[in-house]
Amino acid sequence: MTAAIGASSINVLLIEPDRLVRSTVAAVCRDLEIVRMHEASSLAMGEQWLRAWPADGLILALSDSDAALDLLSRLRAGEFSSGAGIPVAVMASVCDADMIKRLKGLEVRRFLLQPFKLREVIQTIEQLWPAREKIDA
Repeated sequence: MTAAIGASSINVLLIEPDRLVRSTVAAVCRDLEIVRMHEASSLAMGEQWLRAWPADGLILALSDSDAALDLLSRLRAGEFSSGAGIPVAVMASVCDADMIKRLKGLEVRRFLLQPFKLREVIQTIEQLWPAREKIDA
């Protein structure tokens, strides 16, 4: 028998100003025991969280793209308690070639174009932070 373990030990921070999107993603992750999703409604709150606790990953809304990319640059520079190389996924309603180039330079692993289906977000989370499995005897 195989059982997923470790979901509660994978801490992912979701920085998303839209309360409905944020709470829905967090609730589904909690119900499916995929990861422990921590929520921040603003970049300032997300930065405060990143300074206080280490995260295993980040999902970042690009609603204020310049400020969000600045936060991501500082993460990659090692300014927070999380490792500089943690997996990052971003969400945005528009994206051009320049933005894609900037995101690649910041080692963003996934890009979700809004509007998206919840299933796409969950698949992204499962790919970036797969649950460790334990085989029960």
